[in-house]
Amino acid sequence: MSNIQVVCLGVITIDTIALVDNYPGEDERVLAHQIARAGGGPAAVAAVTLSRLGVSTAIAGTIGDDEDGAEVLRIFAREGVDTSGISIGDSATSGSVIVASKAHSARAISTRQPMQQVNLSAQAKKLISQAEWLHVDHVGINRLKSEKIARGNGPKISFDAGYNVADFDASEVDLFVPTDRQMALRYPDLQLGAAVERDSVNAKNITVATQGSAGSTGYSSESGLVHADGFAVDVVSTLGAGDVFHGALLAQVIQGHTLEASLMRANAVAALSCRGLDGQSKIPNTAELDKFLKERS
Repeated sequence: MSNIQVVCLGVITIDTIALVDNYPGEDERVLAHQIARAGGGPAAVAAVTLSRLGVSTAIAGTIGDDEDGAEVLRIFAREGVDTSGISIGDSATSGSVIVASKAHSARAISTRQPMQQVNLSAQAKKLISQAEWLHVDHVGINRLKSEKIARGNGPKISFDAGYNVADFDASEVDLFVPTDRQMALRYPDLQLGAAVERDSVNAKNITVATQGSAGSTGYSSESGLVHADGFAVDVVSTLGAGDVFHGALLAQVIQGHTLEASLMRANAVAALSCRGLDGQSKIPNTAELDKFLKERS
């Protein structure tokens, strides 16, 4: 039997990020305060987060047979993430060039054509069948039916529902985590708390809405409706903070925290990750998280 608790399935990228005061104009050169090259992709960042927080994690998805793909494997090896379920495709590894503006607290992204995802390997299917949880992003969720993976037939399913989920059937997953904006599209006539509760009750799952710096709101049959505020830190970039939150939330749920405590702790992990330019370098481990929370108690 595998000792993997979570398999993350979805997007894997290598990104180059530059931090500037203002976006350059046409034919203009600007000095960057920092330039970083790092791993990205919602599923990939969540996998790193889970591993740093002490959850045994594997990643499944597609990379290219190129230097970026080799760098992906080096990053996951350094982070202790099992890569035996990764598939090698025919096209280049996905990636983006990102310019983050301090003046606008925003970013501009140029993305290489996404990889054509290849079928899951036998090893990836084995890892998923033996895991406690399967965490998917907007790409991973669309692969479940073709792979004959469904809620109640295998691992529990966690969904980073950040895109195009206005009509998604939340009963397909055990942990449904959209943004507050997506919840407003799902239920335009309801306040956020009522919308979260409706999805959770109807789907018989845990539903959580992320709210950026304002924190997060969740509902489960055990906890009822709960909210946790965000944390203020010295922000360098918010790139990947949502992906970090998803991994951190699932880690806390697996480790037995109440939903309210899980929200609070995941908010803190996401906030701490914003101290770095990329989405991964400043993700805390559990000891660093506990120290941060103790200092603010």
